[in-house]
Amino acid sequence: MKQKQNSIQGSRQKVKLLLTISFVILFGYVGPVQGGGQQERLARVLKEAILARVGGLDKLRVPATNAALPQPTLADGVTVDPRFAITEAKRYLGKQLFFDPVRTTRIRPEFGGIPELARTASCGSCHLGEAAGKAGQVINLALGAEGRGYTDENGMFHVRRHIQSGVVDVIPTPAQYIVNGVVVEDGRFDAVDAVPRLSPSMIGFAFNNRLLLGGKAGEPAGSPTNRRGLPTSENLVEIAFDAHRMLETQKEALQESRVYIKLFQDAFPEEAARFASSGNLDDLINDDTIERAVATFLRTVVTRNTPWDRFLAGDERALTKRQLRGALLFVRDISQGGANCISCHSGPMLNKQLGDEAGKLIEENFYNLGIGDHPLQGLARAALQNPNHHDIGRAEITGRAEDNFKFRTLTLRQLRDGGQFMHSALFRSVREVVEYFNAGVPEDPIAAAAGTVTPRFTHPRGPNQPSGLGSSSANIDALVDFLENALYDPAFVHFDPRSTTDTFELNERDLTYSVYRPDLAALGAVDGLMASGLAPSNNDALTRRDRGLEFLDVTSRVMVSRRGVDRNGPVQTHHLIFTNISSAPVDTHLIVAFVSLTPGVEVIGAEGFTAQLPVSGVPYVRVFLPGGVIAPDASIDVPVQFSAPADTAVQFSVVLLSGQGIP
Repeated sequence: MKQKQNSIQGSRQKVKLLLTISFVILFGYVGPVQGGGQQERLARVLKEAILARVGGLDKLRVPATNAALPQPTLADGVTVDPRFAITEAKRYLGKQLFFDPVRTTRIRPEFGGIPELARTASCGSCHLGEAAGKAGQVINLALGAEGRGYTDENGMFHVRRHIQSGVVDVIPTPAQYIVNGVVVEDGRFDAVDAVPRLSPSMIGFAFNNRLLLGGKAGEPAGSPTNRRGLPTSENLVEIAFDAHRMLETQKEALQESRVYIKLFQDAFPEEAARFASSGNLDDLINDDTIERAVATFLRTVVTRNTPWDRFLAGDERALTKRQLRGALLFVRDISQGGANCISCHSGPMLNKQLGDEAGKLIEENFYNLGIGDHPLQGLARAALQNPNHHDIGRAEITGRAEDNFKFRTLTLRQLRDGGQFMHSALFRSVREVVEYFNAGVPEDPIAAAAGTVTPRFTHPRGPNQPSGLGSSSANIDALVDFLENALYDPAFVHFDPRSTTDTFELNERDLTYSVYRPDLAALGAVDGLMASGLAPSNNDALTRRDRGLEFLDVTSRVMVSRRGVDRNGPVQTHHLIFTNISSAPVDTHLIVAFVSLTPGVEVIGAEGFTAQLPVSGVPYVRVFLPGGVIAPDASIDVPVQFSAPADTAVQFSVVLLSGQGIP
């Protein structure tokens, strides 16, 4: 018996040794195996790896307060320039402006602009909190489009924005077709505002010295893209305002609002004093103050409470064991069995070159990864009558062939909600991106033929080695887990008053003026709406339904029939068939309000009683439409249960509403 026990013990030790050897091969030397559990040992090893590669955990930590975030400085390079300093009043104003459709008023009918579409889109049209600050779909659409998204029965948000019926996109934003020096078509002014690149995340805005995917914003003072010599962030919003139907005309729209006048006075005391003296609102509300406010808000768009951040703050159990292994792969060099992701994704926002955590380098943060055009470039080629037109990225700004097809390194935070990835929206999941790097083979022959594809992508293991990382499926799983979950902060999406991460979208603290800003409520601000009184993000009818701000009566467009009734004691199940008999889709949620219901009968599982539509106090059920829509001639089968006295024939009529929220 004793010999058998010794044999078992020896086998266990061999297994333990083999596991240790396997771990060392995958992740390098981990130190003594005794002392603490595996998770604690992994945490210590990860910290050591970070120290070895980056030089200190502090280089990856997000500043705890907005005031400590990077800001433009005076000539000494240290003192924050007061013109661009972050203040709470400026941040709050900038957040309102970012999501307020009131500013899209620069309409040029001679280029196809439609005056009726003015004030229907905002910066928030293409940058959604639920989509990691991106558009959440391949084609980012602002003016000329409708809708925002719907929530399914599982609480998942689905972006759903499309071009309005009858509206045509002639040329992408901001392309121009010029003949003999005359602008014939201008993407800044046609009916549809859509850019032929995937809209980038706004997270980590303050940590970049070049912005936009090709680095157009932040070029030296006097350059064609920065004639005023603005800081990078202000230069970006100036370029965006020009491209997206806002520059020059937005001030008049804002000057109409007493609420905005108050907000600008709070945010810009020097300009407020000039306005008080002159009585001219242009001294207070102008493109310059608007730019500075929006740039201030965007500088504060960070996440601070991911599991990764908690780990960097000292919580060794913040990451799971698999996430710790993924983080080791992320940090370690190829020679150490890692994936070397940190060589391009370092710094607090994981969007800077390793060694550039302070954000001083420029060209080193742009790479050609062998990826081709965004689908909307096809429209650009047709509009420009140039079949050889391609998006060449950084080279468009520098004019250098060696920069062809290079694009800026972006943040890795909130990737789980990103939806699409790369400037062309080529990939639809984080796993697809990791697998692309693992293979190391360019997908686009034109980008590959430019000769500028980085060896970090094609041959990270060395020039005479196979392409790509060549990682195992287990390593890919660990890395994806780290990227998707360890770098995710729920407070960026869902308001948490306890969190130091603010929601990207306007939240209840921002929009409940009656509670948090009674001074604005006294000036006419309406809870739930923008300071201008419009709907947040977009002010088209479909978005207002998506926001729960209004409902569309679709009773006449949907035929209701009954397939049968099942009876089980006092419970009757009526199988209702809803058929769209109109030529237009029925979208968002279908609210079924039961009016003229037989006395004594109750709707089992009713979501509640209507507040006002069609009248107050009517029971209703919410039907989550498959794909968020009932197409013309399509039907859905909805079982509805009623509690009724014995032998009662349940009778009712229905009013059908399209929209989300409480009717």
